[in-house]
Amino acid sequence: MALAGERFSLNGRQRLVLLVVVAGASLALAFGSALTKSPWSDEAWFAQAGLNLATRGEMTTPVLETTGTNFKGLDRHTYWVMPLHLVTQAGWYKIFGFSLFSMRALSAVFGVLALFAWYVVVKRLSGNKWVALLTFLLLAFDYIFVMGASFGRGDMMSMSLGASGLAAYLHLRERNFARAVLVSQTLIAACGLTHPNGGVAFFSGLLFLTLYFDRARLNWRHLALAAIPYAVGAIGWGAYILQAPADFVAQFTANASTGGRMSGLTSPLAAIKNEITLRYLTAYGLGGHSPGTTGPVWIKSFVLLAYVVALAGCLSVRAIRTHKGYRALLILTGIFFLVLTFFDGQKLSFYLVHIVPLYTALVAAFVYWCYSTRFVPAWALALCLCGLLAIQTGGILYRMKLNPYGRSFIPAVNFLKAQSKPNSVVMGSAVLGFGMGYERVLDDVRFGFNTGKRADFLVVNDVYEDSIKHYRAGGEGAELARHMNNLLDSEYRLVYDEHLYRIYARRDLQFVK
Repeated sequence: MALAGERFSLNGRQRLVLLVVVAGASLALAFGSALTKSPWSDEAWFAQAGLNLATRGEMTTPVLETTGTNFKGLDRHTYWVMPLHLVTQAGWYKIFGFSLFSMRALSAVFGVLALFAWYVVVKRLSGNKWVALLTFLLLAFDYIFVMGASFGRGDMMSMSLGASGLAAYLHLRERNFARAVLVSQTLIAACGLTHPNGGVAFFSGLLFLTLYFDRARLNWRHLALAAIPYAVGAIGWGAYILQAPADFVAQFTANASTGGRMSGLTSPLAAIKNEITLRYLTAYGLGGHSPGTTGPVWIKSFVLLAYVVALAGCLSVRAIRTHKGYRALLILTGIFFLVLTFFDGQKLSFYLVHIVPLYTALVAAFVYWCYSTRFVPAWALALCLCGLLAIQTGGILYRMKLNPYGRSFIPAVNFLKAQSKPNSVVMGSAVLGFGMGYERVLDDVRFGFNTGKRADFLVVNDVYEDSIKHYRAGGEGAELARHMNNLLDSEYRLVYDEHLYRIYARRDLQFVK
């Protein structure tokens, strides 16, 4: 099924060595990013649920102040996110211990699994080991991919399980179709139990591949096999939900309505516009960027340009678009784009990790066609590929050099440790739990407005910054504005202001010199 004759050859052992070396380099980049990236609030919330399950047998998130919100019962159960990532964390912490790096290392390991899964997918669909190898290489050093592999959210785990589901189906379908259905659907069910965005995208993708290649082979037995993992998952999760169904409804619906998650279904034109402007242009350097990031971030737009050119090239070249496997890749890309466009109203860039492998595969397919047909000189293709890898890897290394973990987070935590007592209470983002322990931290962005609680220290970081400005300006009502202004101007004093962290202390506190 190759488009043209191959001029080089690698035996199976040489290919395996090459894949392992590239995967090892990608893992090293993910570990480097994990050690230098500042913690994010999602990571802290999910980590506490996994930690409490590992140490107390309770999947709870008491660090979050829920009074005055719809997130009821987080001190009893964590229902607002899918459970499998939290459960997996618990087992991981029992083996490797708890820390921010340990949490992120779990994502990095799933990143390696994802690389090999996509290698299988692309090789099976293209029938071309060189296209699969190039996809593997480009994806291993992709900025979005490595950032996802160094992030403690469940997105990489979900994508990895989903890609493994597609790979299992394509690998097993000709040998044992029933096994292909059962194994692939089991992995897709696990993908959905990790994160719904990945679940919807990969379930849709697997459904397409099954109908595309094997609709004539399907019967009721296969449908029953496909339903088994979803039934098992529903029973397991359902048993947990039945412990407090009212809390589940409150938490899950509150999270589902946050940030206009489902707005794409009611405003499709706005969803398409926002997908381009808020997700893609921002992720690829043509929109806003992270606080503290400087330099020519627009250079990332060349990566987006490569995706656009490859997509246009694959659609315009008859040999590619009429190739059954490449046509499947193109349709999968369209399916994933539609899912992210209409089922994710938040337009967060880290969800791109689900579709970037498909864009990468299209780049590899088009580059191989250009090379094998001599449509573009080999030296020009090599230059473009080196430039693409340099932009991606350079962005990763640049973020590592900034080291916001060491330059921003750790100094703020060390200051708090030096100035506080063991029983001091700190109100601020739950990320402080990674440095001080969760028992001393209360994540309440309204600083006790709904509860009347008072802390020894108030911490404003980049996560809190916009909300605090909004509250102080009266964006949520005059009463909350008075509360915030009185706290920060009268009851507390600013004692630390460095690198995106501001720390306020009660005026009666004595400080260690």
